[in-house]
Amino acid sequence: MESSEEICRIVDRWLVAARDGDADTFIGKISEHAGVLVIGSDAEEWWHREDDAVWRRQLEESGGFPFSWGEIEAWEEGTVGWAGAKLTIAGPEETYPFRVTWVLHLELGEWKIVQMHFSAGRSNLELLGQELTVSLEQLEQTIRRERPDLTGTLAADGTVTIVFTDIVDSTVLTTRLGDRAWLDALRRHNEVIRETAAAHGGTVVETQGDGSMLAFSSARRAVACAQAIQGEIDRAFAEASPPIRVRIGIHTGDALHEADHFYGTTVHYAARVASNAVGGEVLVSNLVRELVVGSGIDFRESREVELRGLEGSQRLFAVDLG
Repeated sequence: MESSEEICRIVDRWLVAARDGDADTFIGKISEHAGVLVIGSDAEEWWHREDDAVWRRQLEESGGFPFSWGEIEAWEEGTVGWAGAKLTIAGPEETYPFRVTWVLHLELGEWKIVQMHFSAGRSNLELLGQELTVSLEQLEQTIRRERPDLTGTLAADGTVTIVFTDIVDSTVLTTRLGDRAWLDALRRHNEVIRETAAAHGGTVVETQGDGSMLAFSSARRAVACAQAIQGEIDRAFAEASPPIRVRIGIHTGDALHEADHFYGTTVHYAARVASNAVGGEVLVSNLVRELVVGSGIDFRESREVELRGLEGSQRLFAVDLG
């Protein structure tokens, strides 16, 4: 699985056509396969390829949709690709946020759209009656604000090893799976995290949305747990489509003697390490790598990255998952 500049360009051209009212380009980027599915933002907008006359009519009526968009994220593997973007659309009185996802299929050497879904963002408070954490950043902020008691996970020298886990592309997965199937998958995922952490002597400090923070008194057990989590996730979702992938980041800090630094820099560092991992990967800081040398844990590669909020470049190491 790799990022795709080509699909980014195709989606960008499609959005330009939608904005400018260019029906020929708009429809021409869509596959002619009968299985094409387009889900609009209106409750009645559930279309298949045979409904292309409706799309052409909408473009004629509107003169093009007043979209604005920023970065497009796109990925591909084999003959399948997918993309997502955050849009805004200018209404008569105000601007509204939109999210769009696309699935593409390589047909005779050309990427064609086979599925797309427009959704108008609504808060969890509106839909579920409560606020939920929706990013690693929010989970990190909760930990730093609440400063949970980690006494039970202190090593003899006062250090704690922090593990952050996060489901990759959860917004796209929610759209593709639907609310009920996504909640079922999330419950199973959380069970895997909880059971695997317990089996390796760890503690689930916090779980919000699809992200978790775990704590261990041993860096070796933390890394072993992360390896096991990836294996258990693969087994639990072996037949899932689209695939469920988790990224994991690990860092160690002194929670006993340097509590302020720990809940500030150490937690932030661990969360940033996780955010740099890709799906199915375990990344660790250089300190963690040094702590587990000689324990039988191997590493595939290392890379220099800049972690947001920290000065200079940092070297992170990808754990060999066997």
